[in-house]
Amino acid sequence: MKYILSITLTAFFTISGLAQSRTAYYELGLGAGTMNYAGDIATTTSTNAILEEMRPNFMVYGKKHFNDWFAMGLTSSYGWMYASDANHSNQQRGLSVKTKMFQVNPYLEASLIRFGKYHYDRKFTIFVQAGAGFLAYNPEPEAAEVYPENIEPRPDAYNSINFFVGTGMKFRLTYNSILTLGITYHGSGVDDLDGIKISKGFTSGKNDVYSGVYVGISRAFF
Repeated sequence: MKYILSITLTAFFTISGLAQSRTAYYELGLGAGTMNYAGDIATTTSTNAILEEMRPNFMVYGKKHFNDWFAMGLTSSYGWMYASDANHSNQQRGLSVKTKMFQVNPYLEASLIRFGKYHYDRKFTIFVQAGAGFLAYNPEPEAAEVYPENIEPRPDAYNSINFFVGTGMKFRLTYNSILTLGITYHGSGVDDLDGIKISKGFTSGKNDVYSGVYVGISRAFF
């Protein structure tokens, strides 16, 4: 995992140094949003469950825009997620979890409408993103009484590689300031993000996933 992350970061800085254009610029920003997960506890996607279990996520990000269309970015974020059987399909089981999460994600970004340096007339664009990076998580599972025999609690800290895709909209507030509204969907690469491991034959075997929406404010350095 460290090898993959090292290669990704090396490629990021190498491309950043080689790709130069008169329309190139940097962008630095702060963001805040929400986080929800789906897995062995959060088994449904009802609106009530999503709103009940929504938790905050905070981020800082930087991007190198090579031109009007393409950029490479790096986002670091910290947040947590929560889920409870009481909100889903296993209400009698009585399990819940709170998981703290830290991520560092390099990614590629493409704007679908020209945006950036020398395009002050363009107040809006739509973007798409794809990337992967480091995930550290610390689940704190709880049982109302005792854990069922087919469930192994897995508290404490772990790490993995996450993969994600995202999309959103950017609005120019002033020549140098940008408002971003985005949504991301992550694959965690693990099945114990919720702090439990269910015995084979009692689980779907799918890895946990998580997603969220966010608002970001950034400054462009032309």
